[in-house]
Amino acid sequence: MLEKSNTFQRFRIEDLLAQDVGARDVASILTSSGRGRSGFALGLGTRAQALRSRWAVDVGLDLAFDVDRRRTLLINCLPMGVTFQSTAVCIANVSVREDMACAIVAQAGNLFDQLIVCGDPLFLKRLCDFSEAKGTDWNRHRVHVIVGEETFSESFRDYLARTLHIDLDTEDGGLVASSMGSAELGLNLFHETRETIGLRRACRRDPRTLERLLGNGTRSALPTFLVYNPLHLFVEVISDRQNAAGDLVVTVLDRSAPVPLMRYRIGDRAQIVDPARIAAVLGDSRSSRQLSSFPMIALHGRSDDELPSGWHVDNFKDALYTRRELARHLTGAFRVSPREKALQWEVQLARDSTADPSETAIALGAALPPASGREIPRVVCYRYDQFEYGRTLDYERKFVYWQE
Repeated sequence: MLEKSNTFQRFRIEDLLAQDVGARDVASILTSSGRGRSGFALGLGTRAQALRSRWAVDVGLDLAFDVDRRRTLLINCLPMGVTFQSTAVCIANVSVREDMACAIVAQAGNLFDQLIVCGDPLFLKRLCDFSEAKGTDWNRHRVHVIVGEETFSESFRDYLARTLHIDLDTEDGGLVASSMGSAELGLNLFHETRETIGLRRACRRDPRTLERLLGNGTRSALPTFLVYNPLHLFVEVISDRQNAAGDLVVTVLDRSAPVPLMRYRIGDRAQIVDPARIAAVLGDSRSSRQLSSFPMIALHGRSDDELPSGWHVDNFKDALYTRRELARHLTGAFRVSPREKALQWEVQLARDSTADPSETAIALGAALPPASGREIPRVVCYRYDQFEYGRTLDYERKFVYWQE
């Protein structure tokens, strides 16, 4: 199997190019986040691919958000360099500037029937808090959110939805959905739908639903259910046990790819969701038929999100947003690390927070799920400028939540 370390760190990019692709054919280069010890991977695109990808973006946006019928503004708040093209929507590439995003909503939002905001969880948290302080009236608009870069909890989805006035329970309402990809393979390989979101929320309400879907086994965090196009991807999960979670391995079925990557391990853990189990759990319902129309994976996060102590990074992400009045005092950034006497969970307070750090730490500890035999973390909250893991958050880089 290929992966970043034995591909991009072993070979020069000119040695990885397909024989029928020359340097003059390359129209774009995108780097991976650089997270981890293996350096950067590169995603190369040709001019021919750029034309096709624009069409694919338009089709995907129309299927998800009905952009052919609704004038749509897409506000791209992903880090610098992560952009995409469309002929179906108007795109505002503001990167990680919350003031620009809010100014566009306030001054140009009324030109459109709906807004789509695209960003990563930490910056979207900042955008929400900034917009509340500025009095941005999201309620005047039909709003959707595409969340990328990392996994997030249902409590975070609730936080976004309430701030942006999105009714998650209305079939024709706004959508807060995850999109997953990688620089070297493509930015949108897997994504949530209304049906997969409903399935995940049903599993949160009743853990027995999750067991019936994925089988018995210890899971420390709720997975994200994502679908993909089998005409575009060949997906494998490499595990030592049948039908269990394992390493997610992807082959993009594109003969024109300038850098062909077959059986590429992208660093996530996942599980194939059996369509027969979906039908058994949901019965012969409209939702069941829609969920079975595309293959689905249950994403368990990055390979290093499962901590040695038995906790999962998503346990801590979920605890941050369990209580809205508490979450408003936080940036969303934290660091979990092993210490001599106990696992330590360090949390950053928001810049303008007036909350008492000690009281906030107690409340966050109470928001964690039951330890169930796991080591109980020691919770410490810091004022914004005293948090040593990025005193001022750099939203251009992926944040590291766990480090041994």
